Amino acid sequence: MTISIPSPRNSASDVDMQIDCQIAIDAPVRDLFDAIIQAGWAPKVAYAALKNVAEHQAIAYQQDPDPADDPAHGEI
Repeated sequence: MTISIPSPRNSASDVDMQIDCQIAIDAPVRDLFDAIIQAGWAPKVAYAALKNVAEHQAIAYQQDPDPADDPAHGEI
């Protein structure tokens, strides 16, 4: 699945930034849900799972906004 999400149209200080982001990700998120449901997952389960994944990602981002700069990232 290839996802294309447009870049922000306005500056980060724009009060409408969250609305613009929601509009930008609406179709890709719907496509993701469609794929999950077509794979056999119940819609209620899919929505709960996505909510949990998003919350965990938010927590991880708050703890480390740029994990790529970690020395152990990608190295063995």
